[in-house]
Amino acid sequence: MLSRSALGLYWIGRYLERAQHACRLIADQFETMKDRPVDEIDKSWRRLYGGLRRVPAGGELSSNLGDEGFMLVDAFTLADDLTFDAGNPDSIRSSLANARENARQVRNVVDEDLWACLNLAFFELRDLGITDIWRDRPGDFYRRTEDAVRTFFGIAGSNMYRDDGWHFLQLGRFVERAQLISALLEAQLAVYPAGGPVSDAGTSDSETSDSGAGGAADADPDWLSLLRICAAQEAYGRLHSLHYDPAAVVDFLVADPLLSRSIRYALAQVCQALEAVSAGRPLIAEAGRRAGRLAAAIDYDWPNRDPADEEAIRATLRGIGESCRRLHHDIDAAYFSYGLEDGEDGP
Repeated sequence: MLSRSALGLYWIGRYLERAQHACRLIADQFETMKDRPVDEIDKSWRRLYGGLRRVPAGGELSSNLGDEGFMLVDAFTLADDLTFDAGNPDSIRSSLANARENARQVRNVVDEDLWACLNLAFFELRDLGITDIWRDRPGDFYRRTEDAVRTFFGIAGSNMYRDDGWHFLQLGRFVERAQLISALLEAQLAVYPAGGPVSDAGTSDSETSDSGAGGAADADPDWLSLLRICAAQEAYGRLHSLHYDPAAVVDFLVADPLLSRSIRYALAQVCQALEAVSAGRPLIAEAGRRAGRLAAAIDYDWPNRDPADEEAIRATLRGIGESCRRLHHDIDAAYFSYGLEDGEDGP
């Protein structure tokens, strides 16, 4: 495959995964804003921005916890920044626009159904602004946009030939997912320490853990929210019954190999895609070795962590995120920005 085509598909996967993740975060934030006290809304905005590694245009989150009106205006501004702001390269509109532009440049490897899906998703929000979605059920906008991304990946899964093009799309998607989930978990622990008080409503984590059959009604809503964002609440409930323990939630989202939004699952998909695009050769990139080492560290080192040492866990999550960024550079050097020697063929 031409490296230009591979690069386009890789970035389509990354940009659409980024847009879908932002939709899930903001849709959950609007649910939080319905019936939570303003200090909890403030914390959830901080988790959201921390998880996206973004600082608002003003330089900080400056909430006035004593003024619900101010908090609503602040929410309006922050949602606009994350959704429509052209100055934010990671906004939902920017991500969809960039995915579409990459698809336009590699139309030879993007079939009509995929192009139509992506085109429609982009044009549906191209001319919208925050005032257009704020008037009535803004959460529905984010769910519709997420559904458009899901539709794209569903069509890709059913239509695409399983050649290098498919594997580069998957590679971009899951490198992005591993990076996003590690950042979100780090932000979750920074804003909601598992060992401290969990909500003004009253129960500490230890009380929640001892509640047994008390179920989701007694669970910390901020940790339930994290499971919802990662589409993991039902799977977690099947494995852990109704025992919502923050340490178990973190472990589930990091290390479970069967959960589609766990870091370990994402790394497995990355390793599989890298092996496929290496065409049977030894993995020519440091990318393959780095991804394999990272997956092995989760398998063998992560279980030996001290669940009470949240600072060390956050450092580990930061390390995973940094490794994912280096992994991207390794992939770029091996497959997209490589130098050719005399007589050497490109990927």
